Amino acid sequence: MGLAKKIAYRLQTLREAAGLSQQEVAEKAELSLSLIAKMEQGRKADPRASTLLALAFALGVRAGQLIEDLTKPPADTFPSKKKGKKKGKRLAALVGAGGEGEGGDAGNFGTPVVSAPEPEEPKVAKKKKKKKSAPAAV
Repeated sequence: MGLAKKIAYRLQTLREAAGLSQQEVAEKAELSLSLIAKMEQGRKADPRASTLLALAFALGVRAGQLIEDLTKPPADTFPSKKKGKKKGKRLAALVGAGGEGEGGDAGNFGTPVVSAPEPEEPKVAKKKKKKKSAPAAV
């Protein structure tokens, strides 16, 4: 279990114990809500010391409490990532069914060959003549 997940668990438990929302912590710490969310999800690997100090202030704890004696979070705290699953789908979408491009050309990788259009002559803007309006009837 990585350090980011342990800090995430500590941050979440301290925030909940303080009765604060992620938005309230972000405002008090003068940090973005997305940063707080990423940290609580364990997706922020190396938070800066200034970030940890700001969070400790916002939570009303000593800065060391965020990183001292970190415990492993319960197993169901963070959803597990299944590596390779997304990459395989993306590769299949890029390559296409069967791994070959159109017409069975394996070197084409499913990408149709499109030739670029011929460049056109630049168009010269013509000045429009103003039409004279008829005098208004009285």
